[in-house]
Amino acid sequence: MFKILKWLIVIVMMGGILLMAQKYLRDDQTLPKEKMLSIGVIQVIEHPALDQTRQGILDELKEAGLIPLETMQWVYESAQGNPALAAQVAQKFVGQKVDLIVTLGTTPSQAAVQATQTPPHIPVVFASVTDPVSAKLITNPQQPDLNVTGVSNYVDVDKQFEAFLKVFKPLKKLGILYNPGEANSVILVEKMQESAKKYDITLILAPAGKATEVLAAAQNLVGKVDAIFINNDNTALAAFGGVAKVGEQNNIPIFVSDVDFIAKGAVAALGPDQYALGRQTGKMIIKVLKDRLPINQIPVEWPSKVELKINFDIARKLGLQLVGNLANDAQAGN
Repeated sequence: MFKILKWLIVIVMMGGILLMAQKYLRDDQTLPKEKMLSIGVIQVIEHPALDQTRQGILDELKEAGLIPLETMQWVYESAQGNPALAAQVAQKFVGQKVDLIVTLGTTPSQAAVQATQTPPHIPVVFASVTDPVSAKLITNPQQPDLNVTGVSNYVDVDKQFEAFLKVFKPLKKLGILYNPGEANSVILVEKMQESAKKYDITLILAPAGKATEVLAAAQNLVGKVDAIFINNDNTALAAFGGVAKVGEQNNIPIFVSDVDFIAKGAVAALGPDQYALGRQTGKMIIKVLKDRLPINQIPVEWPSKVELKINFDIARKLGLQLVGNLANDAQAGN
């Protein structure tokens, strides 16, 4: 009887120890863990140039120790060229209380700024916005007054015309493919119309509101222009394959402001290195998330690297005579 009682006491004591251990385990499991940083990314539309910019951002963050699924959450969504979808995604990120929103292109940048106007004013860092002032993202690039800063992809229009005239001296009529619904494209068209007068170039505008309309717009320029230019228009660049075919079939030089499209059929491009622009943007994000700098202490930046690239194979097929030492000065893009 005594032995049985002794074992009962031991069992009760062991049970108590187990219950206490379970309690401690439960308490340990519910201890608050350090919150992982979260970044919401909105890209206006998917095309190689912006994809390169996004990759540059991601690589810069990784080098700084911000690694998706390990030290941060990286949530990417494409607006598919749709302003309403861009606004919806921006609102979703605000509802999820992300730590920062990254925007690639003017349309999602405008949507994100609009969505973050109420507290807690989630910071927004943009890339590939041509004119952030005209787009009403900021009023002072040197000291952003809202919750937004970033890196513009703007290249002076005069320099582009001068470069293209060196590639194709007889240029008199230039077709412009653009989306009138993209604020950055409208701004650039206005700048180009003013600048073209200096070079005695007539611009023929070919609007395309959707990527599916770009091919028809390009075909409509055949017989009317000496060359076609796409200047930072995300819609037209997203459908560049069709534009390149129109140029090839009709012996029309295609100029772009994005050097990544030289290998895809453009004859020349004067523009920023998109990957380098992404790395530049990534450094800004690090200043916000890791260095905890206020947005108004992070001025807007412009491309740190602008280059002229020429597809010499296409230039030869078109019979273009390059001016001066351009063949030596420009980088081969083919």
